[in-house]
Amino acid sequence: MSNSSGAQLQRGVIVEFDFAVLSGHRPLLDTCSARLAKEGVKLDATLMARCMGGKSFSVGLNALCNRQEKTVDVPTVIAECNEAFATALKGELASVPAGFVEFVSALLSKGLKVVLVSRVDVESVKALFPAATEKLVVLHEAANSFGFTSWDGWRRAARKNDLHERLCVAVVGSGFSVKGALTSGMGIMAKVNPLTEHQDFSGCDKRIEAYSAALADDVVRVLGI
Repeated sequence: MSNSSGAQLQRGVIVEFDFAVLSGHRPLLDTCSARLAKEGVKLDATLMARCMGGKSFSVGLNALCNRQEKTVDVPTVIAECNEAFATALKGELASVPAGFVEFVSALLSKGLKVVLVSRVDVESVKALFPAATEKLVVLHEAANSFGFTSWDGWRRAARKNDLHERLCVAVVGSGFSVKGALTSGMGIMAKVNPLTEHQDFSGCDKRIEAYSAALADDVVRVLGI
């Protein structure tokens, strides 16, 4: 990924924090399932994969409801699901592995900018990194896509933080996010979970088994610096 024209440009790592660190697909399924049950709509892991996977929340929800011949107020249901999901994610912060904090510290020590994209409020996420520098950024954002980051989401996260996506590594939690990051020309490291392991992760540069400071060396390798 190295080139002479980009030699002086800031390199970065953009982390899909809610899904690659917090394993948010489970709370996403649980909160949406509970809300949709009030409408008489069933949502389980199989239906989530078949109807919602790789789609925007609104398109996936319409597909799910059409499959079950149900009608719901889509904008209202999505807003309520997103609110419940954000609350559930905040409750997951205590489960952030120490290895991830060490990974971020190692990246910062190498002069890389680290962007954590999350629905959780900025202050709560930043509190996990007491020794962070100004190169650690928390981007508070709720994507329209269901459980993944699309190519434009990766590009937006990079450009909002004065980065070029082609000089960044994406840390992802789903195969659909891999495809979005590939389309954006990013390097990719993937943390698979039981609700996404059936997806296609081809194209990622490394699969993460567990977070550690040593993974920062893999980031440097992928960036070619």
